[in-house]
Amino acid sequence: MSAMSKRDQYNFILHVLLPAIQEEGLTIKTRTAGELTLLSTDPSVSEFISDMRQRLTTALQRPIVPSSPYGVL
Repeated sequence: MSAMSKRDQYNFILHVLLPAIQEEGLTIKTRTAGELTLLSTDPSVSEFISDMRQRLTTALQRPIVPSSPYGVL
């Protein structure tokens, strides 16, 4: 399986993860401090989803820069 491109990652977050968070809520886990679960109705979750949608939609609207044989320009 090949690695997902940045655009594929953004599309996955936008069309799969954000709808799941909107439906199920959001759980944040840490290795040492435990976990925190926020309901989908929590205003902070709604704000997070809205902000992420805006950022990802804006990023996906940018033109794709062709790759360079010389690496990153």
